[in-house]
This record gives sequence, C-alpha cells and structure tokens, in this order.
Amino acid sequence: MSIATGLGDLLAKDEIRDAMARYARGIDRRDEALVRSAYHEDSWDNHGWGLEGPGWEIAAMVRPDGGRFPDWTATQHFLGQHLIDVHGDDATSEVYFQAIMRYAAEGLDWDFVSVGRYLDRWERRDGAFRIAARHVVYDYWRTDAVQTPWPGPDHDVPKMIHGGDRLNASAVMGTSGPDDPSYELLRLPTRASGADA
Repeated sequence: MSIATGLGDLLAKDEIRDAMARYARGIDRRDEALVRSAYHEDSWDNHGWGLEGPGWEIAAMVRPDGGRFPDWTATQHFLGQHLIDVHGDDATSEVYFQAIMRYAAEGLDWDFVSVGRYLDRWERRDGAFRIAARHVVYDYWRTDAVQTPWPGPDHDVPKMIHGGDRLNASAVMGTSGPDDPSYELLRLPTRASGADA
C-alpha cells in the first residue's frame, strides 16, 4: 500500500467516525439534520423492532414531533470500537454501541438499555462518505424500573452514597433539544452542513 493510499484510507476512516458521532449526537439531541447528515438520501436502515425504512425517514423520527421517539425523556448513545474497511469510494464498518433510553410508564421512570452493533455500508458521493445501508444487530437488552434517583431514605436529596453528604446542586443537566449546553459550545457550522441541502 502506498503512503498516499494509506493516508486516504485514514482520512476516510476519520470521516466515517465523525459521521457516526454526528449520528449519535443527533439522536440524543433530537436533531434531525445531524442524524440525516450521516445518511445518503436514498439509504436504507433496518433498525430492528419493526423500525425499517429510508435513513432520512429514520432521521425525521427523532424530532419531538416525529411520531416514534417522543416518549423517551432522555437518551444517550455511546459508541465503542469502530472496525472500518475502506475500498476506494466504498467502505464497510461495524461499530459497537450502548444506548440507554429513559421513559415514564406506570408511575415510574424506566431505563431501556440496549447494546449491539451498527453494521453499515458506506459510499462516497460528491466527496463525502455517508451510510448507504444499515443493519442494526442487538447483542443484549434489558429494561429496569428506576425506583429512586438517589441512594438512602431521602431519595430526593442528591448524594453519591447511602448516608453521604448532599451534593452541590449546581450540576448542569442535558436536554434533548437545541437549548442543550453543547449547542453553545459547538456553534460553528458542521462539516456536513451541506448534506441536507
């Protein structure tokens, strides 16, 4: 492999990792444009659980009015290792994930935890790699009732351990919309800003 080919493959892999980060952030912030920026318009996503369709339609579902995800009060998608193979303008990847979604039902908060892998086929079009086809494989999931937010008998008092001192209440909580603190920090235009034009 030549140095030029090796550097080109490294840049392609970095571009794919960046697209995956935009995808995860977009889901958790309910930012349709960010999720869409990871997919080609004619892509296909088989997400499991009866959720299958064009990538841009999956992206539209993350909006609070998108009709599929509005019951989640908070989500976090954590990406693990990325195995990426690049072959010119085509690539494949297996990316491990852990996702935690919180929702309210039966008078309790519930956490749905799923772990698995995104199996993606990527194509470079107009100079940018995006997902052409996705298949999500699940390795494990569970649902837990969140009985109490804090340990000890006084469950509304923030503390690290049972019987511990009260924590400073100045923690900044994230939100699933554009008022999340990350938008203030990341106000710069995204590299994929032209993706959904």
